[in-house]
Amino acid sequence: MMGSRYAPRFGVSLGLGILHESWKALTQSNMEFPEVFEDYEKYHSAVNTGNLSRARLVEDWIEPGATVLDVGVGDGTVSNYLIKNKNVKVTGLDISATACEKARQLGIATEIRDITNGLGLSDDTFYEYILLLEVIEHTAYPQRILNDAIDHATKGVIVTIPNSAYIKWRIQMLRGYVPRQSFTHLHFWSVRDFEIFCKEANIKILEFRTFLPNHLMKFKNLLAWQQCWLLSPKRNNNHQ
Repeated sequence: MMGSRYAPRFGVSLGLGILHESWKALTQSNMEFPEVFEDYEKYHSAVNTGNLSRARLVEDWIEPGATVLDVGVGDGTVSNYLIKNKNVKVTGLDISATACEKARQLGIATEIRDITNGLGLSDDTFYEYILLLEVIEHTAYPQRILNDAIDHATKGVIVTIPNSAYIKWRIQMLRGYVPRQSFTHLHFWSVRDFEIFCKEANIKILEFRTFLPNHLMKFKNLLAWQQCWLLSPKRNNNHQ
């Protein structure tokens, strides 16, 4: 199932916003890499990760009062929003001690954990929802992490990633540059790519959302900058 939401970042006119970003990508002279850091301690000391646009896009996938594991909790802004608006019970994981401390200051239970080789959850640990918001593109083995998540979620796994086929980044590639996303990204997916990736990994997609009105959804691979996916947990996954 495909869904859509209007993007607050573009204000009233989505079309003008996309046109502006496309023109900027075509004419921009400064093509320095964003967010170049040696490690995630420096990253979380310098970068504000408190973006609520994705939380508002996916929050009604989450049932009130649910248990949630927020992988890559960052400064805790998203978890705190869900606690206040959905009364969820959140545990946060992050590789960065700086990020975990920021989240703890908001009252969120956190653990410092490197998920390179998986989520590190015991066999009898389950959450109703596991969040991977802007996480798997930073990891070496995203399929391993997704498989762990669908094994330990009972109602759904929520994934957000950039759409690397967004028109802005296509234009940058036509100019001879790789897409100027965060320099910390290791993997890149278009909307179509992620559908293929999930099929090959035997992961069932339940729903897709992005910041586009319905009449533009057929052009989502070109016009959507954000991908938001609801994935089925393993016990509900009919793929064999």
